Amino acid sequence: MSEYRLGRLTAVSEFKEFPGEPAYCPDARRFVRTALADHRRVVDDAELVVSELFGNGCRHTRSGEGGTLGVSVSALVTELTVVSVADQGPTAADLAVGRHPVPVRKPADPDAFGWRGMHLVSELTDDWGYSPNEDGGLTVWAVFESPHLSMARLTG
Repeated sequence: MSEYRLGRLTAVSEFKEFPGEPAYCPDARRFVRTALADHRRVVDDAELVVSELFGNGCRHTRSGEGGTLGVSVSALVTELTVVSVADQGPTAADLAVGRHPVPVRKPADPDAFGWRGMHLVSELTDDWGYSPNEDGGLTVWAVFESPHLSMARLTG
């Protein structure tokens, strides 16, 4: 494997597929932590974000009905980092009623049980979104900008 290194940082591009069961969330977290070991600035937040996205995939998609979730981690030596979780699409129940759910940041409700995950993702990342997959699923991605890019925006 070839790698590109600049100082203490190594460029990263890793992908791994996991069973779509909550019991595999710690494995997905470890995968992210290992892949981003050199990227200390974002490793904790990226691990937490992937944990939330993985859990959502297990709860709200066909991946959680015996399918799989794909976790991707990419980081440049400039410290721009992207993590994503790809699911296998809507559950059979959602398809039966013509519903194709997508991740949304719901209004905050202090009395609601749950529904805070995308708030967490939004607060920890510089951007997030989703893209449809060819198989009918979604890839939900999150971006952690380089501090150099963030400073350029502030001064530019």
